[in-house]
Amino acid sequence: MLKKANRTVMNMGLAALLVPAALTFSTTSASANDGGAAPAPVQEKVTASVPQQQATTTTNQKVIVNVSALNIRQGASFSSPVVGTATQGQEFAILKEANGLVEIAPNKWISKSSSYVTIASDKPSASQVKGVSTSTPSTSTASTSAAQETSTPAPAPTTSTASGSTVNVARSLVGSPYQWAGNTPSGFDCSGFIAYVFNHSGHSISRTSVANYWNMATKISSPQPGDLVFFQNTYTSGPSHMGIYIGNGQMIHAGSHGVAVADLDVSYYQDHFLGYGRF
Repeated sequence: MLKKANRTVMNMGLAALLVPAALTFSTTSASANDGGAAPAPVQEKVTASVPQQQATTTTNQKVIVNVSALNIRQGASFSSPVVGTATQGQEFAILKEANGLVEIAPNKWISKSSSYVTIASDKPSASQVKGVSTSTPSTSTASTSAAQETSTPAPAPTTSTASGSTVNVARSLVGSPYQWAGNTPSGFDCSGFIAYVFNHSGHSISRTSVANYWNMATKISSPQPGDLVFFQNTYTSGPSHMGIYIGNGQMIHAGSHGVAVADLDVSYYQDHFLGYGRF
């Protein structure tokens, strides 16, 4: 009996020693065959850019432009792209201010330096507000400091160079959509198209109405590529539509279906033809 009891105890001891070894082997085997799952990725630390100064909302103030041409920038920074010009005498309600600039329309900022503008304590009335020009100024290099915010018109190119450049710019915009009062490639109306093309081809003109452009232009009888074609009594009486003559009896204009090439011998244009002009 004693020998049998000893054998039982010995067997129990061996079992106790063997079980942990089996568990250890099993655990190691499972870890090596867990389906190849990749370790959890380490998230990159993303640091957001911090603006120079948080824009603050301003009320009951207006800004009056005191120089002939002042850069309009896309954001509240002097390194932000120039998207147009404000001209002398224009008044705008101030929406926000930051970093030495004031916002005069959504994503349209100008310097608030007293060298260029006057800040008044009352907003302009609806009858005083003059529109924001978003045509790019004739200087192609964006200025990067407040001391360079005024835009100096480039010297007028020769007629042949100007006409070629004007037609090339106009052709590059074919397919742009129509937008009432639009003056950027995201949407043009006819006079906005003219302002954009000429301000991008070595000229410096303000955005205005077709009638005013007709009054500004030198009237000619034999147009050259780059000259203007005027029409009257289209959607309203008087000079009301215009395009850029590109030669061969054709023009490029911003019509109701967007910027396109059109033949001047179409009866509609012949019926409403007013004349040719040159800036």
